[in-house]
Amino acid sequence: MTATSLADHAPHGLTVLGSAAGAGKTGVSIGVMDSLRRQGIACEPFKAVAVVAPDDPAYSSVEPWQRGVLHNCGAANIPVRWWNNPVVVDLPGPGASEGDLYVRGEHVGTAVVAGEDCLDAGRLPDPLRRVCEQAVIEGYERLLATRRWLLVEGAGGAGELEPADDIANQVLPAHAGLPVALITNPRRSGHLAALAGLPSLLTPAVRALLVGFVLNQVGGTPYVPSLADRLTRATGLPMLAAIPDSPLPKRYDGSAEMLVGLYERRGRFVKESGLLERIPLPRPAAPEPVG
Repeated sequence: MTATSLADHAPHGLTVLGSAAGAGKTGVSIGVMDSLRRQGIACEPFKAVAVVAPDDPAYSSVEPWQRGVLHNCGAANIPVRWWNNPVVVDLPGPGASEGDLYVRGEHVGTAVVAGEDCLDAGRLPDPLRRVCEQAVIEGYERLLATRRWLLVEGAGGAGELEPADDIANQVLPAHAGLPVALITNPRRSGHLAALAGLPSLLTPAVRALLVGFVLNQVGGTPYVPSLADRLTRATGLPMLAAIPDSPLPKRYDGSAEMLVGLYERRGRFVKESGLLERIPLPRPAAPEPVG
């Protein structure tokens, strides 16, 4: 398989897809958002679909439909709008198989999730599926019109659903046409094998957008080069970065003060990893004239 070159892409954004749930897509996304914001680059996060559970103290202060991109938007220092995350499944607890479905910020019923953190559109009634797909495209196009740099985040593990039923990892990335980076966490069982086989599970349209992979939570460890070499031989993709672990602060309570520190730390780790030097970015905004 031949990866597309980063030089082939205009600097409009990046899509991150995970090898499995828990790969750390959101952590990487938060770090990118925070770092770009500090460089003066106007940026916005986008999640087509998010599956959330009330397992974060920060969620208690916002509506369920805002939880999927709460931290991504916080790192970018923007409010959460429905078009940042058009479709949300809010589970009653971690591991639940069904939850409340929100589309464009409105409760529209319930939905069953597949595996970990994936909404299987194939299990939705046809009218509801069309509503979800239309909301996702509308939300993305609305952000695209702002001409800000976009970070599109997938849901759960890519390749776990039939491509036509996976709005977040297959349908929207193909529509967006942004370069795609694959995220994996070698510290979790099965994630490396999942990444090695992932390109073959993506549609040709998404596979053509692949630019490399990111090793999450292992940056600075001595076995990164050997891991990168093995994965490059398996996938045909280069390693874009290896990012260190960034656990939640001690006594994490979801407060604004703790979140600012968490975002800053993840932003620093992403910047130091060199990832931002390997993805297409616009130039920072010019300073306002004085006088």
